[in-house]
Amino acid sequence: MSWCLYIYVDNHHALARGWIQGFPKKAGNVHQTRVFASPGKASPTLSPGARFGASLSCDERTLATARVTLEAPMEDPSALLSRDTINLRHFPTLEVGKYDKPAVHELVRMDYADQQVAEVWTGTSEIELFQAPGEELADLAPVRAGMGFRASMSYNVTQVEPLG
Repeated sequence: MSWCLYIYVDNHHALARGWIQGFPKKAGNVHQTRVFASPGKASPTLSPGARFGASLSCDERTLATARVTLEAPMEDPSALLSRDTINLRHFPTLEVGKYDKPAVHELVRMDYADQQVAEVWTGTSEIELFQAPGEELADLAPVRAGMGFRASMSYNVTQVEPLG
């Protein structure tokens, strides 16, 4: 199973779509190393030793940085697509006296179509989560970093199915 505790996005369409689907999205500034068709000094290639980085900030405070140094292509990336994704759709009620009775509060399983991953590489990883006022993300700081990966992926959400 896949469960997403926090997800930050940098556009309002993704934010609204995520809330409807049950992803706990928040607005932030997301930056990541990209690969370009024409390799050069401004773009790493998908090859051993290539380094990719990402950072997240919100309200002008850095919340996270991550890096992966590529070692080898992942021979069978099917494990990245084989888990069910479970989300929590929650919309509070703002009527006085009914705050403890949300308008929507349900676990849902995502149904996908056209799931694809491409150019999956694995390697060593580093991640840091930073304290910031009003943010809880740093409370989830990992005690160790395992294998990292870099990939491109796409999918279409066809429905969310309530789990009971």
